[in-house]
Amino acid sequence: MQEPHLPCRMTGTLSILLIARDEERAIGLMLRGLLETYDREILEIVVVDDASHDRTSEIVADWAKHNPKVRSIQRTPPCGVGRALKTGFANINPEAEFALTMDSDFVENINQVRLLIDAIEKGNCDGVIGSRFVEGGKVVRYPFFKRLMNRLFHGVVKILFRVRQKDLTNNFKLYHATIFRSLPWQSEGFAMNAETGLLPILFGYKLVEVPVVWVDRDPEMGRSKFGLLKHGGGYLRVILYALRIARSQKQK
Repeated sequence: MQEPHLPCRMTGTLSILLIARDEERAIGLMLRGLLETYDREILEIVVVDDASHDRTSEIVADWAKHNPKVRSIQRTPPCGVGRALKTGFANINPEAEFALTMDSDFVENINQVRLLIDAIEKGNCDGVIGSRFVEGGKVVRYPFFKRLMNRLFHGVVKILFRVRQKDLTNNFKLYHATIFRSLPWQSEGFAMNAETGLLPILFGYKLVEVPVVWVDRDPEMGRSKFGLLKHGGGYLRVILYALRIARSQKQK
């Protein structure tokens, strides 16, 4: 078990990690909304540009010129959510005590970041997940088959690891930064979103959930990069990797 945390007030100690690939329609809205709403809490916003083909890097560079809290990291192929997140984790400011991961099109969720901040400031957990599937949570325009596979994944995880959390895979997580810095992350693609939910629990960290509303992106904001058939195997590999970690933790 990890050492308990005391109640705190987040002031200039939050690193926000945004993974962006071809997000020219959303990234400016995300940066503006986050900075206007959480300027007191934010130490930095790190945008990891995963080899975008559009004006994403140009837009972020312009923001960085005018606001020292914005940082851009340019990646080159091979691309992938997991690779980009690991790049972000490795570049969290050493002064950051907390780190928040969000998709770059989570414009609808900007106001809900406050729920995660309020929960972690209470000091009774190591991290907070914005959950679509707890009481009060909601999904809008969520594809049926994608939701079915999501619930199947969580059912298997619940049986194998006795995990109570209902939404490990949502990339809307606010953790003490040491979690992102220190755990042995493996996934290279979208399955990293499941790994960042499951691995901290296996390493003894306490994660709580707060209800959020998840809205599938408007077509005008661009297309989702997630392909179920392409990335589904990655979630199976997360389960197999987690089984190895669970066995090694028991042997300690």
